[in-house]
Amino acid sequence: MSDIVADLLRLSEDPNADPRTRRRQTMERLVQTLLAMADTEIGSEDPQHRHSIIHLTTIIREMTGRIAEADDTTFSAIVREAVMLVRSLQQRQADAARLTMH
Repeated sequence: MSDIVADLLRLSEDPNADPRTRRRQTMERLVQTLLAMADTEIGSEDPQHRHSIIHLTTIIREMTGRIAEADDTTFSAIVREAVMLVRSLQQRQADAARLTMH
């Protein structure tokens, strides 16, 4: 898997895009990332974990517009929390993979 966090934080390739558009794209990448992570949870021993990721993804998708319009401090805090969440999920998946290999 590529570095999901780097992909998430990569902003619009269009230098003329306004900040709201770049923020919306960032949130859309977060949703895509979380959905991909939920897909890897199919067949795991903890179906509630996958359900939690899907639930969080739905909330973020519904709030994308409001998040994109947030002030800089709020938006930065949301992205920082999202990055910590994605990293935590990556670590959990890595740990689970190690346990299933034994």
